Parts: sequence; C-alpha cells; structure tokens
Amino acid sequence: MNNCTLFGEDYSYLVPLLLNKNENGNVHSRFSNGFNIKMGDSLVFIGNNKNGLLPFGIHLREQDTFTAVSSVNNGDSVSWNRRTSSIELPGVQISIEEGNSFKNELIPLKSENVFKASFERFSLQLNEIEVRTGLDVSIKDFIKKFNSAGEQKWLGTESYLMMLIEAAMSSDETLIEKVLRYFLGRGQGLTPSGDDMIVGLLAFDAVSTTLSTCFYEKVSELIEGESITTDVAREYLRYALKQEYSSTVSNLINALADGNDSNFKKVLDDLIGVGHSSGLDTTLGILIGMLVFRNLKIITETN
Repeated sequence: MNNCTLFGEDYSYLVPLLLNKNENGNVHSRFSNGFNIKMGDSLVFIGNNKNGLLPFGIHLREQDTFTAVSSVNNGDSVSWNRRTSSIELPGVQISIEEGNSFKNELIPLKSENVFKASFERFSLQLNEIEVRTGLDVSIKDFIKKFNSAGEQKWLGTESYLMMLIEAAMSSDETLIEKVLRYFLGRGQGLTPSGDDMIVGLLAFDAVSTTLSTCFYEKVSELIEGESITTDVAREYLRYALKQEYSSTVSNLINALADGNDSNFKKVLDDLIGVGHSSGLDTTLGILIGMLVFRNLKIITETN
C-alpha cells in the first residue's frame, strides 16, 4: 500500500520512453538529494535539482525530495504504471502526470572567432581556481604549462591528459583505448573523476564535432562490455554519447558556443559547484575538448 503520492515538477523527455520499455526494477542507490532506480539496465534519478536537470532525471521539490528519500530503501521493488504515469514503490508513489517535460538543448559553436573569445574568457576564469581536481590536477598550472614555449616534462595524470589530447585528435584505436582505460573508473565516488572528465570532453565535442567516430565507439565498447566504472558514471557516459547532458553542463557549453558572456561566470560556478569534485573534473574535460579543437584548427591552418 502506497503511503503518499508525490509529484515530479520536471522530468527528462527520455524518462517515459525508458520506463515504458522497462516497467519493473528496484531502488539502486540512495543519498540526501535523491535516489536512483534501476529499470532494466538503465538508471532513473528521482530527487531535487541541486546538480541541475539530469537527462535521466525526475525532479521533485526540496520538501518532497526529503519525503521520498525517507520513504525508500535500497533494493525496494519499483514498478511503472503507464496508465497513471506513476512510479510505484512500497512506501511512496511518484507521479509525473502534472510535471513539465524538458530537454537540455545544445547550441552549435557559432564561429572560430566566438571560440577564440570564449576560450580566452574560460582560461581567465580557470586561472583563478586554486582547488585541485579529483585527479589532483591544478587546472591553473596545467594551462600555464601547456601554453609555455618549449618542451615540457609531463608526469603522472598530466602526461595522460596530454595523451588524451593526442588520442582525441586521432583515430588510433590503440592509443584511444590506452588513454580511456586510464581515465574510466579512476577516482572516488558515484562518478569517478576520470569519467566526469571524459563527459566534459564529449560535451564540448557535441557542439564542435572534432572527435573521431572511433573515439565514441571505444567509449561505448568499454562501458558496455566491461565493469570498468560505476553504474552511475556509465549512465552519464551513455547519455553523453547521445549528446544528452545535465543542464549545468549544457548551460556552460552553450555559453561557450554562442559567446554569451552575460551569465558566463554564473554558469561556470554552477557547474564547478556540482558534487565534491565532479563539476571541476567535468570543467577540466571541457577545457581538454577546447584544446583539442584549437590544436586541430592550428594544424589545419598551417597545412
């Protein structure tokens, strides 16, 4: 018997399609700002919008999030009632009947001049960040070193970031696999830092289209064929491969792609504020994506 019905305020347009395909599942993981349910081989997040609107999310009001989280336990059975557009759990029912469907749209990169201005603005803001990423990289120091003339000695994670830039500019399957195996699953938490970074790289590529098909195929092959990372990170990567991102990511990508500087600082801060280091790791990935794009343009111009 369900104790109460809560109403989702916003839900991703993809969620009903997923639930109609997989009508039964269970509670996968639970935390203060919401919980994940596993339906078939896919996750749906139910909770607040503290980390933005998620491409696999149903978002509740803050008070309703508290009620929902308090009413569920890991492993609880879950079923989707398509007649009432409700997710039914032992202690609570979540209805999306009155909610708003959303899609986090991306804007293609306007021009090379917009890119140059956005890259400059982005770099200046990143130069003010003292905190290190989840993989213990200082973004500020990395940019400084990257822009320095002459040969640099790259060590540890930074050497793999340079390898990632090289791999992202090529179709060398061996190199791509080597660098992806280094980053996927590397780090702590529900979404390891390396995975967040790859999501950021893919996000900038979604508006600039520089990565090879081979790169996308190798990410898919690794996350689907092996237990290389966590279930939650795999879900974010699956959506990233389909160019679907959280609103915190898409808002920053759109600001970079259309050169809008009016809310640039806010959308950057919003992303950096996600999770313990998740947002900062994603931001580093976006920077890597921009460096790849810039390098390819330089190569094209000099040939």
